[in-house]
Amino acid sequence: MKKFLDNQCTPEELEQVDQLLQLPAYNELLDKLIAEQTADDWENTGYADETLQSTVEQWKSQLNQRIAATSQGKVGSIWKRNLRNIAAVSAGLLIIGGISFLALKKSKTEPTYVVQHNTGGAPVRHLLPDSTAVYLAAGSHIRYEISFQGNTREVFLDGEAFFDVRQDHQKPFIIQSGEVHTEVLGTSFRITAFKGAPLQVAVASGKVQVTDHQKGQSKKLAVLSKGRAMSYDPVSGSLEQQTTDPATLQKWAAGEVSLENQRLDRITEELHRIYGVHFRFNQSTLPLSRISAAFSATEPIANVMEMLAYVGKFQYSYDNKKQLFTLYTKNNSMHAK
Repeated sequence: MKKFLDNQCTPEELEQVDQLLQLPAYNELLDKLIAEQTADDWENTGYADETLQSTVEQWKSQLNQRIAATSQGKVGSIWKRNLRNIAAVSAGLLIIGGISFLALKKSKTEPTYVVQHNTGGAPVRHLLPDSTAVYLAAGSHIRYEISFQGNTREVFLDGEAFFDVRQDHQKPFIIQSGEVHTEVLGTSFRITAFKGAPLQVAVASGKVQVTDHQKGQSKKLAVLSKGRAMSYDPVSGSLEQQTTDPATLQKWAAGEVSLENQRLDRITEELHRIYGVHFRFNQSTLPLSRISAAFSATEPIANVMEMLAYVGKFQYSYDNKKQLFTLYTKNNSMHAK
């Protein structure tokens, strides 16, 4: 049987093969030999595309020769049918296997990413492959490689997060928020990078560098150290720097929301991300009023709204079916509904 597969049979031996293949046991033996030879040839192909293609063509040629031999009456009709089936299956397996090998080879060159989301509530802690801790805010998500194999550690952020970066001078840590990159070696800081809103960076410890990479050009925006913060609008190009409280940033990672002279419309955006409720204003100047307050992201929304209304001197109504808060001042209460 092996000599037949290697095309080394004499005419007399071909007659013997023809007779033996009338028996089911020898058909099973031939199937086994073909499987073994296919496995050996497959193992020898390795990952080289050229070798794989050559092996496929060689097997197809050999099997077609066997089929041609059957048409000349050298083996019986049962083997002829079996051989055609084996030819189709073997060539198909080699080609399909080749595709699998090529896919595996391709996957080795393309990194695998992990995506983490926080749909609502207090910041959620995630541990990155280098042991950097990320506290992801509500309505935010990050994407990063399953293992940092290159010369940098890169994370893609859409939303808001506090990073406590593990120090590694040989491999800088880079957060990409659209075209703006924040690069660190080892520090802790918060980034707010929601689409359509200014980018904000506040440093609790260490030092970070923020760079804008729009239109293929690199523009250094700021180098921030502990207790410093910045706000940058990529559209207008406006950049502001200010001080920040490192202790407040650390508390934010633990779920405490601190509002320092914040506009009410910005506050309601934050509440929407945390609690999933909606807001509307029945007075044009009310969204621009500013409030300073602090609360826990685990506090019920009813308690938070009661506190904010007292501090901000406004009133509100709530539509439970629509999950909608309507904010208004006392003088405008008749238009609340």
